[in-house]
Amino acid sequence: MAKFQIVVAILLAVAAGSSSLNAQAQSSLTVTVTDKNGQPLPQAVVSVVHANEGNADKTTKVAVMDQVNRLFDPFVLVIQRGDSVSFPNSDNIRHQVYSFSQTKPFELPLYSNIEAPELRFEQAGVVVLGCNIHDHMKAYIYVSPYAVSEITDGQGQVTVPAATELSVWYPGLGDQPTDALAVRVKPGQTLLNVQLPVTQQGQNPPPPSALQQRFNRLKNNN
Repeated sequence: MAKFQIVVAILLAVAAGSSSLNAQAQSSLTVTVTDKNGQPLPQAVVSVVHANEGNADKTTKVAVMDQVNRLFDPFVLVIQRGDSVSFPNSDNIRHQVYSFSQTKPFELPLYSNIEAPELRFEQAGVVVLGCNIHDHMKAYIYVSPYAVSEITDGQGQVTVPAATELSVWYPGLGDQPTDALAVRVKPGQTLLNVQLPVTQQGQNPPPPSALQQRFNRLKNNN
């Protein structure tokens, strides 16, 4: 009798574990975002539209938009409304970051790597960044109005909590969260493919310096 009870207990434990794993799988949604050519789209923003704001972490955070090798890093930064962004300069040259976007127009003074200006973003929307010194530099800050907003990885994938509706944004769709693609999710769906009518974007590599250009000319002449 005791052995029978032990076997029953083990079976119940296995069943409970299986149910728990199934519940966890159904409580999350893995999204794969591709461009109009079907290629994976890194750094796309996937938001849960009807996320419970009451459960969201209301503590404001400070995100980082760095400048490395005369490029912004990252290309797309996702924050929530009310968060701040620090703009360190990891280069050994000066930068002057600015934005003309209605969401947050600003212009930082020319500064070097020892300084890290910080700005607060109160309004939801898209902020397009540039540098007055280096025209090739361009990046985006997506100020989300949603409690849950994540960014896709190098394979264009991201996992978010189970949802009934998603908002998917990428540069080229518009400057407001309302310009994002609205996607309905079927009940119980755990995998979702989303194709956007855009092509992958990024920052162009910085042009060679005058010294590098001179070196290249000498190398070619030899």
